[in-house]
Order: sequence, then structure tokens, then C-alpha cells
Amino acid sequence: MAEKTEPAPGRRQVLQALATSVGAGLAAPALARAEAPHAHAAAAPAEAPAAAAALPTLLDASELEMLKSLAEAIVPGSTEAGVAPFVDQLMAVDTHERQRDFLAALGAIQAESLTRFGKSWLSLDGAQQSELLTAASTGPRSRTPRYWKPGEPVLVPDPPKAAPTLRDRFDLLKERIATAYYSSEKGMKELGWTGQMVHAGFPGCAHPDGHATGD
Repeated sequence: MAEKTEPAPGRRQVLQALATSVGAGLAAPALARAEAPHAHAAAAPAEAPAAAAALPTLLDASELEMLKSLAEAIVPGSTEAGVAPFVDQLMAVDTHERQRDFLAALGAIQAESLTRFGKSWLSLDGAQQSELLTAASTGPRSRTPRYWKPGEPVLVPDPPKAAPTLRDRFDLLKERIATAYYSSEKGMKELGWTGQMVHAGFPGCAHPDGHATGD
């Protein structure tokens, strides 16, 4: 009889496993369109559920090392917060289209490194990394967002979508990395989270008469 194999964990199971090690009461925005809050892989306690170790991944070893380096260059502290492994695990259960775009973004940074310096991203020194990221973050986007104003003609249909630029690729990586970092315990503490379930007060929302309950 053929040995029965367990199905690979799906998106919901992955997110549940990642959220398990957060601890009771933690609530914060998370990656991939408002997913559950998490404690990142590198920062997870040794007694974290065994299921977390079996989570699927998208990147190979060299790609993961590149993502770790990029994350640290874009948001210092990302390595300690475990950003790269967490992003990798979420991307592994994302849509094929989003996976393709993410891998293309990593590839675009690598290609720019080879073109500009003749060596891979991981071989660059700090100054070269900074130069590349500055160019990537300040270059042109494929299409400048156009905001409709009353009285202006409405474009129907939208103009054809142009090929992504290096800036577009960088923005995608930056969004993933920054969102992952600031939904980690380390990142949330930088934003003022103290571990309490509720805040004693709401800055900018202080009413002398208090808040009335609904009727």
C-alpha cells in the first residue's frame, strides 16, 4: 500500500501557525493585506509549535540571504525581527501572480547590482548598497498616479499599464519588508506598543467630558 502523505499546509494554516507564538492579547496590522499578527521566525521562542518548522517557503537559500540583506538595508533591525523568513513563508502561500512579482523584484535589484557594479547584491559594500537603493527609490515609476478632480474628464478605459520600472520593483519590496517589520514585536515597540491589551488613553482624542456610550 502506498504511504499516505499529508497535504502541504495552506494559507490559513500557515497564518495560524505564525500567529500562535505571538501570545495572548497581541493585536497589530500584518503583512499580506491585513493578515493575523505574528512573531517572526527568527524571534520565535524555542518552544514554538513544531508545526511552524514545517511551514512552506518560496525562496531558495541564496534568495533568502539576499532578502535578509535587503531588509536590513531598507529597515535596520529587520534581521533581529526575523522579517525575511516571515515574508518568505507568507509569499509561499500567496497567489502565483504575487509570487512572480516578488521574485521579479528581487531579480531587478540583483540585475541592477550586476549592471552598476559588476557583482551581486550580497557582494556589495555598504556604500554601494546605499547608492543602488537610493537610485532605485528615487527613479521614475511606470506611471505617475493620476487623481481625479471634479470637473476633469474621466479616462475610460485607463491607459495601458507600462512595464514595471526599478522604482516599482523597489517599492514592492519596501512595502513587504516595512509592513512585516512594523507588525513584529520589535517594530510595534518602536511604534509605542507596550504589551498591554488596551491603551490607558487615546492620544489626540481627549474629551474633557469623556466618551458617551451608544444609546
